[in-house]
Amino acid sequence: MRSRWPYLISLVFLAAALVLLPAGCKKKAEETAAPASPTATPQETPALAAQANSMENPYTRENPGPWAEKVETHLPQITYEKTGSGLKVTVKVDNHPMDPQQPHFVMSIMLHDAAGAMLGEKTFVATDPTPVATFELMTVPEKLVAYEHCNIHGIWMSETAVMTQ
Repeated sequence: MRSRWPYLISLVFLAAALVLLPAGCKKKAEETAAPASPTATPQETPALAAQANSMENPYTRENPGPWAEKVETHLPQITYEKTGSGLKVTVKVDNHPMDPQQPHFVMSIMLHDAAGAMLGEKTFVATDPTPVATFELMTVPEKLVAYEHCNIHGIWMSETAVMTQ
C-alpha cells in the first residue's frame, strides 16, 4: 500500500499557496503603484480629492477648496441654444490637461436640472483631445447644473439659469 503522505503534503502546500498568493499580489501591487508626481501636494492625490468633495459638496468658483489656482481650468462652462424641440446644451472645460502620462484628465461631465435630475453624462479617457459634451434636451429646464470630475482635483460644479426669451 502506498503512503498518502506525499499527497497530503502537496495538498497542504497547494492550500497555503491559494491563501497566501492573493495577499502577496495585493502587496506587490501596492509597492508598484505609481507614486504621486514629485510636485504634487498630498491633496493632489486622487484618493484625497475623492474624500475632499463629492456631488453633494463640489468645488465651485466661490468655494475652490485647496484649489484656488485651479478654478479656471476646472469649472465647467455651460452654453445653450433653444431648438425647435427643446434645448441644445454644451458643457466644456477649457485648458484642462488630458494627459495619459501623468495621468491627469477630466473623467466625466454630467448635466442636471435644478431638482438634481440627471439630464446627461459623457465620460472621457486621458487620451481624449478635449473635455466637451453636447446634450440635446427635449424640455427646457429653469436651471442647468454642470459637474466636471477631474481624476486629481475632484468634482467641480457651475450652474446657469436658462433664459428662453
